[in-house]
Amino acid sequence: MKKLGYFPLSLIVLFLVGCSQSPKEVLLDSFEGELNKETVDFGSAEGSSVQVFADRDKKVCGDQSLKIEYNLKPTGYMWVSRGYNLDVKGAAKWQVHPKDVEWSKYNSVSVQMYGSNSNGVIALDLKDKGGEIWRFLIDDDFSGWKEIICPIIEFFPRSDWQPDIAEKNEILDFPLMSFQFEPRIFGVNEFYFDCFKLVNLK
Repeated sequence: MKKLGYFPLSLIVLFLVGCSQSPKEVLLDSFEGELNKETVDFGSAEGSSVQVFADRDKKVCGDQSLKIEYNLKPTGYMWVSRGYNLDVKGAAKWQVHPKDVEWSKYNSVSVQMYGSNSNGVIALDLKDKGGEIWRFLIDDDFSGWKEIICPIIEFFPRSDWQPDIAEKNEILDFPLMSFQFEPRIFGVNEFYFDCFKLVNLK
């Protein structure tokens, strides 16, 4: 009679532990498919303008990146958003639905950004479960692609503006529902973004 092989108990334990752990990162959005007014919530005010495009030449994840072209006036502002509970319902294009993410397993978000070394600032905003907007400032002090790591603990509630319907409790309530980019660099410029992720940094 042929004896059945067996796995050492330690290997079984390691296998079960490995299966129960969450991945160290989750790719939320790599900006695939059509990028236009039906799939991206974007706009501007006070004489500024912004447009979005899919760019297949500059990319990191998948087949393309999100290209933002804009003209920002000193008194103006703009936004480029993706996710859920936005005015543009088609912008809910994340690869994972917010309710399916184990948010407690991650401590940072990251995004690939193609910098222009303008020495200006790009605001990255997160909108939480209650609609409150939290902000992280990215320095554009580099050229080309760079992964920007944004620890969640370093986001702060926006003090300049919050939606009227937001639950303004200054508590970052999960799940997060959307993210947006807001260039704060005046004049004509362009930026590229790709690989928006949740990451777990030890």
